[in-house]
Amino acid sequence: MRNNHRKLADLHTHLYGCIDSADFLEFLLHREVDWTTYQDNYRRVYGVVPPITEILERCRRGVAGSQSEFHRLFVFGDDDAGNFDRFQAKYDMLLHGGDSVRFSRGEVSLPVLIDGICRFIHRTVAAQRRQNVGYIEQRMNVGLRYSRGQAEELIHAMLASYGKWADSDIQPRLAVSLPRENPWPTWEVVNKAALGPLGSFLTGIDFCNAEEGYPPRDQRELFDAVKDFNHRHPDRALAILYHVGEGFNDKSLESAVRWVHEAAEFGAHRLGHAISLGVDPRLYGNHTRNESVAERIDQLNYDLNHRDGLAKFGVQVDAVAVARELERLKALPTKYLLTIEYDDAKLDEITQRQQYAIRCIRALGTVIEVCPTSNRRIGGITGPEHHPVKTFLASDAPFVIATDDPGILGATLADEIAWVTEHHHVADDAMAHIIDLSWSSRSEVLTGRLLQ
Repeated sequence: MRNNHRKLADLHTHLYGCIDSADFLEFLLHREVDWTTYQDNYRRVYGVVPPITEILERCRRGVAGSQSEFHRLFVFGDDDAGNFDRFQAKYDMLLHGGDSVRFSRGEVSLPVLIDGICRFIHRTVAAQRRQNVGYIEQRMNVGLRYSRGQAEELIHAMLASYGKWADSDIQPRLAVSLPRENPWPTWEVVNKAALGPLGSFLTGIDFCNAEEGYPPRDQRELFDAVKDFNHRHPDRALAILYHVGEGFNDKSLESAVRWVHEAAEFGAHRLGHAISLGVDPRLYGNHTRNESVAERIDQLNYDLNHRDGLAKFGVQVDAVAVARELERLKALPTKYLLTIEYDDAKLDEITQRQQYAIRCIRALGTVIEVCPTSNRRIGGITGPEHHPVKTFLASDAPFVIATDDPGILGATLADEIAWVTEHHHVADDAMAHIIDLSWSSRSEVLTGRLLQ
């Protein structure tokens, strides 16, 4: 492959998701953890209680095969694939195991917590470096679980850890994940940290976790605040990274496409996953979906606003009929659920809507983050013929390849690139372009901090 000597850039990872089973096992062996919440959720999702306590005890005694047992329980593999709930049930081991630094009354032992997180930063960055990665953006949620003072101290320590790699051949960066339900307190902490002495290592904010119930329009004011910050502090400008179109069981397929488009319109620099934008709608077959009146109203208004553009892609919007439907919907409660039916013609229309949205996103300069293994296992898209990357390649959508959670998924960035190359027959020059796009899509480049 051309440029195969060049290091890779991984733009979509989560710090905890980068931790591999061996490092996490070592971390747990000398700690006592209350696994109740993890076990309860795992049992709810998988129907069995995970034998984490027994496996850890066998690992402590050095029983043959116990480390492999832990690895199988830890990794979210092909056999686990299906949906976000199954992934979360596995991920809870990291969350609750990492919280073993808490005192029994729920208070955070901050120095121990910081020491553990900084250790994970060092281990995960070192692992990426060994895997020929030269630049990595890690996301970390420091929101509702911590007081403002604790969040400030934690972010400062994390940035210091990333700064230790400044003179090496890998450049790690931090993006702080903001809680969708109330991002403002964390944004204030991020704002301060970005202007601090280590702010050059903080390059973005992120919205992740469950997206259902949190439409992009809810964050318009926050997006505007970030834009204002970037205008006033161009040397510390922050990229907006937005998970969207990954989980969309609560809405119509057209609304799921709209959410991705709207996130780009409102100012997101990169879009995490955007499965709904590229997945082949025929994967779902003829079926019905439920959508709230509020979402349906938003979708109808979107159709009116984009009527001319949609028409160029074969989607005809009858303005008179839409106006009548809007009038009917006003009489219904906003949370009332409507049933949307999909037949072959309707599914074809979704494909046309995807193409229109992709064209708009390309014009906006927004970049899509494709995480193949995550999409297949968490998104449940097992067949490569339906994977969104197929649509993105065919439509010349701007996308990069990333790992999401390489530790718990057990996949390196090289593995992800190889999967796309093999299953979608990507030529060497085309893949070299995608790899190059990762470098030019770094947060600090998209925001203008750095030239390409």
